[in-house]
Amino acid sequence: MPMNPLLAATARKQVPALVAIAVFAVFMLVHQFWFQPTATRYARVVKQATDLGMPLDPNQMPRLMPPRVFALIADNSLPASQAQDAASTGALTAEFLSELTQRMGVRNLSVISTEPNPTGQDAHSIQLRAHVRLRGRYTDFVLLLDDLAHDRRLFGVDRFNILPDAGGMVQIDLYASRLVLKSGGPS
Repeated sequence: MPMNPLLAATARKQVPALVAIAVFAVFMLVHQFWFQPTATRYARVVKQATDLGMPLDPNQMPRLMPPRVFALIADNSLPASQAQDAASTGALTAEFLSELTQRMGVRNLSVISTEPNPTGQDAHSIQLRAHVRLRGRYTDFVLLLDDLAHDRRLFGVDRFNILPDAGGMVQIDLYASRLVLKSGGPS
């Protein structure tokens, strides 16, 4: 049966449209039966991971503290109620003065006198202060400052005054502080 040439030419013109419709149908079938279920499973797994605290999106990652910072905070923290009690009884100040005098003894510095200064407090921390008079060699005092700077506890040297003394020694007025963090929120 002969085919009408006009009908054959029209059919040839429609072949690209028919191929596009066939490709579209294949893509729709792949989307419906393969990609859509996979995408649904992926969204469910991402939600479960996020609920467990392990998000996969870098923009939603929890802000983690570096281990060294976490260790520094842990070494200088007390529960809020325990810190409050220890500060009000003077136990923290006594411990601070003991630490200072022990460190000074290691560096061959003679403690002449110690006196606690007023303790500062806020909702998140307690700042202990002390005034210490000592005598020793200048190089030993510099080594003491280095020890305090490299300690894991939060020591501070607020100010000091050095006066020459007999025999190559110096007398030092040292105003030092230590910060204790309250953990668990304000008391």
